[in-house]
Amino acid sequence: MEASESFSLTSGVISLLGARHVAVADLPASGAKAAFLGFPFEGGNQAFERPGSANGPQGLRIASTMANPWSFDWDVDLFEAYDLVDCGDAPVVVGNLARTHDAVEQSIRSILNAGAIPITVGGDHSLVVPGARALSRFLGPEKRMGYLQIDAHLDASVEIGGERNTNCSGLVRAEELPNVSADNMAVIGIRGQINVREWWDEVRAREIRVYPMGEVLERGLAVTAQEALDRVWNDVDGVYVSFDTDSIDSAAAPGTTGPEPGGFTSHEILQLGRWIGERGLTAVDNVELCPVYDTSGITAKLVWSVIAEMLFAHAKHHLQ
Repeated sequence: MEASESFSLTSGVISLLGARHVAVADLPASGAKAAFLGFPFEGGNQAFERPGSANGPQGLRIASTMANPWSFDWDVDLFEAYDLVDCGDAPVVVGNLARTHDAVEQSIRSILNAGAIPITVGGDHSLVVPGARALSRFLGPEKRMGYLQIDAHLDASVEIGGERNTNCSGLVRAEELPNVSADNMAVIGIRGQINVREWWDEVRAREIRVYPMGEVLERGLAVTAQEALDRVWNDVDGVYVSFDTDSIDSAAAPGTTGPEPGGFTSHEILQLGRWIGERGLTAVDNVELCPVYDTSGITAKLVWSVIAEMLFAHAKHHLQ
């Protein structure tokens, strides 16, 4: 299917950007260099957040139909650069967090094994647990992995009521992976009153570098972001990027489960996406997109624009 033909699809089953559907099992023969995967699951929510993120993947697909695969800023077409495909949604085992995580981890690893960049969209932020684990195991113990979290909340609970893999635990689970060092980790965008003392104690004990929004405002986005990216990408073999929708100011992105004022503006988060893409993409997720609170569709459109900017920048700097 030609890029123009793919983009012209206006009816039938909705896919990301009108891309062709390819099952994960068929991906190796597809030639795709990037693949979208939905994670329509919010069974890992253990915080003060609103429900509805299970509809995030479909919301993003719908928003992407209002976009073009070609960018005049980059002179890059996503279908020409990546032969982008939509792998549908990962299997969900209702009521079973562990089995659901195992299923999505296997799907992400299969995408990586096929030589494609997994773009996984949730769903709640427990997605980062199997997502980061998938990349870690794909790279193997002899390789070094970086981890970048763009988020209003630290998500640094060691456990909650005996459960270790909730939407509040992704950061510490990533730090515990055998080929991840705190030297190659950064969290940017932290703010608000949900970040409890225990989370701050945990990141300090593990020496994970955090860039709160106060520091971003004081030092400037360019300085703090480039410092964070230098840290994460320094001498690693792959990077997992976890992009939480609530990192964006709630005025620009109301359609999220954990809205917080004082976050990144739309201009800032788009620029951050470009800088990330320039460094190189290995695996990316987006979480906590919540269409039920996104009545105008602006949040989903912005989230897709950020992901697209990552892909455009990566293609321009690493595929041409």
